[in-house]
Amino acid sequence: MFGEDISLLDLIALLKGIREKNLTLEIKITNGQWKKLSKDVISEMLKEIMSGTITSSNDIRLRLFA
Repeated sequence: MFGEDISLLDLIALLKGIREKNLTLEIKITNGQWKKLSKDVISEMLKEIMSGTITSSNDIRLRLFA
């Protein structure tokens, strides 16, 4: 589970929908810069989670736009 009851399948469905609708998803980890979703950003996010830097869902911000 990711965050409050979000499964890996939920996350995959969300990303698929974003791609199909040609939307842009940006992620901000803690107080960093906004970055467009990419493999590198997901890797960075997982690294931060595993290191304990991210302690709650409030440490990751998302914004979605057309």
